[in-house]
Amino acid sequence: MTSDEVVAETVRAWVDQSQPGDRRVAERAAFVALITYREGRNISEACRQASAFVQSWINHPAHLNPDHDVVLRLVS
Repeated sequence: MTSDEVVAETVRAWVDQSQPGDRRVAERAAFVALITYREGRNISEACRQASAFVQSWINHPAHLNPDHDVVLRLVS
């Protein structure tokens, strides 16, 4: 297994555990980590970038839980 594969699989496994059932975000986070790693940054930085991507994805209004959207409409 190459170091690229280890980075990608580690990120996928972490995302699958923290965001179960959403393979799209796992694949995209792995891609972000790979690009960062291939640019010459270390594994820690690659993982930080992947984590930042996942947080951004989770907090984006398009990915919010539908129940959360209902609560926001009721409050406003």
